[in-house]
Amino acid sequence: MPKQNVRQTGMPKGILATLLALYLAQGLPSGLFAHALPVFWREAGVSLTWIGALKLLALPWVLKAFWAPFVDRSLVRGQTPFSWILRLQLTAALLLSTLAWLGLVPDSAVALAGAALLVMSINLLMATQDVVTDGLAVRWIAPHWRGLANAIQVAGYKVGMLAGGSLLLMVTGYMEPETALLLPALLLVALLFVVGRSRGVRQPLSLDNAPAPGNGSLRAAFIGLWRQPGMAFWLLMVIGYKVADAMGSGMIRPMLSDAGWDAHAIGTFTIITTLAGLLGAALGGWLYTLIGGHRAFILAGIAQALTIMAWVLAAGPATEASTVYAVGLAEQLADGASTVVLFAMMMNVCRSQWAGTDFTVQASIQVVAAGLFGVLGGLIADLAGYAILLTASGLGGLVVVAAFALQGHRVLTMTSPRRRQ
Repeated sequence: MPKQNVRQTGMPKGILATLLALYLAQGLPSGLFAHALPVFWREAGVSLTWIGALKLLALPWVLKAFWAPFVDRSLVRGQTPFSWILRLQLTAALLLSTLAWLGLVPDSAVALAGAALLVMSINLLMATQDVVTDGLAVRWIAPHWRGLANAIQVAGYKVGMLAGGSLLLMVTGYMEPETALLLPALLLVALLFVVGRSRGVRQPLSLDNAPAPGNGSLRAAFIGLWRQPGMAFWLLMVIGYKVADAMGSGMIRPMLSDAGWDAHAIGTFTIITTLAGLLGAALGGWLYTLIGGHRAFILAGIAQALTIMAWVLAAGPATEASTVYAVGLAEQLADGASTVVLFAMMMNVCRSQWAGTDFTVQASIQVVAAGLFGVLGGLIADLAGYAILLTASGLGGLVVVAAFALQGHRVLTMTSPRRRQ
């Protein structure tokens, strides 16, 4: 196991502030593209096909595993994390300002294509920043504190999304959308000052097991992770752990719409339950620290599956709003907690030299799996109805948790107190 510096043995406030600033920065443009931009475009008469294609522009967040090893290798060879972060966030702020200058509401096909290219470029920059940030979190944070660190990650990202999405929509009631877009750009720059105050990001990485500058092959980056004992089983857990959420949660808002809820009511519901998700993230971090990753993984997974199944209580057209809110709040608490515990466990199987790569590969696999399960959930809802979908989603989640409870010793081997090259 590599010698750890003092910063890894505890949880200084400086580390928390740095990670919070980095994850908040990632959420700002994500909130803009996921929540605000579709509204601006629809109001301008942009077709639903183009608006739906916005999700394709987030592909860099899935594909980042392919260039993550290059980032990790540059860090191991002496490039400082802040040099990456500075270039990436400044360029993203510049592109956001360019998007504001060109106009959020395209008036021609060429302008629409240009806006799409800018969105894709910003996603590419922030996805790469995420590789650097996740690598820092794995290297900085001792295993005992990874629940708290991932609570910071989830909370920071969600707050960033709210600021870049919902808050931006509210601000446009007082200023032009193009002017409002300068706010997340300025926040990206301001957050750099918080990050830059951390001495850890301004120094080269110091890993006792780091290879000499000429070594550290990319083949080792991609293949070494898969060769760890128990990895096949663990990746199945990464794929299936959030199956209940992936299949069921995407159908909740359509279900409410079919039940007669209008857009304003659904929007209010979303904001309130998202705040509950922040509390759930804190709960997951506390649970991980209190009882350990393996038991927290089981308990949070059961809670996620059962709360998705509980949506069956709200599947009828005459369901009381109080029931909807009660189930929604409980489900978001469980979602926040289970996400934090999953991310913390993913950190535990990362190798020191390729920390950013290993976490990114797992995250990309989880995102792709969630997308596929989401498609399956839509098909089941179309064919069999919401109640059948929600029941099947919850049962699927319970099956995955049961498999982990029976075979979790495989992951114990991988998370033993030694770091693999």
